[in-house]
Amino acid sequence: MESLLDIAGPLGLIVLALVDSTSMGTLVIPVILLVVGQGGALRIAGRTLLYLAVIGVFYLLLGIALLAGLLPLLESFGHLLASPVVMVVLAAIGVAMVIWSFRIDPKAIAKRGGDPEASARKWTTRARRASGRPSLLVSLALLAGLVEAASMIPYLAAMGIVADMGIGLGRGALVLAGYCAVMIVPGVLLCGVRAALGGGADAFLDKAHDWAVKNATSAFSWTVGIIGAIILLNTLGPAMNLLTGG
Repeated sequence: MESLLDIAGPLGLIVLALVDSTSMGTLVIPVILLVVGQGGALRIAGRTLLYLAVIGVFYLLLGIALLAGLLPLLESFGHLLASPVVMVVLAAIGVAMVIWSFRIDPKAIAKRGGDPEASARKWTTRARRASGRPSLLVSLALLAGLVEAASMIPYLAAMGIVADMGIGLGRGALVLAGYCAVMIVPGVLLCGVRAALGGGADAFLDKAHDWAVKNATSAFSWTVGIIGAIILLNTLGPAMNLLTGG
């Protein structure tokens, strides 16, 4: 059966990993740590790299655990995904994701009187408290991973692509390791900028922080909408045939 996420495997994974690299946990918080950190540039960069390593390993282990549960399910029940009833359910999920993507867009949140940057401000406060202590940075990374795990749509889509490749758990884990590495690459590069330029990187990092805060929610909403549209396009035909008796 063709993948419900009908994207070229490696290319789709890279795109999803780059989207994940702009999330609160993988970009916004690291930039905050680079901006508010105390001490020399190398120390600030080193502590931020510690944070990135922890959250990267957290996502990798979580992904391997989920993939280990997903592969046996697909082997046993994968044929059911092609059934018309399941197609109707998946089509409904696709529609729901598209609608939800519009609701979580920052402009839509602002129109409803909400504050799309409220979450970033909370994480800024947490990052300031943790920036000077490695143990707190580890806790911050684990907390960010746990909080974002509830909305890890791109990562779940990536695991769907990996499972559909039919490469097994061992090689799938290696693919996920590469995925998680791509997720933290932008943060690692910014650490390099801080280490190399020291205080000279302040203006650039301030701009990177503002961009990350403004675009993290927007990138997530677009991804949810695109994945929902792909699921809908791949299931709409069979779903309509069942509903219309065709």
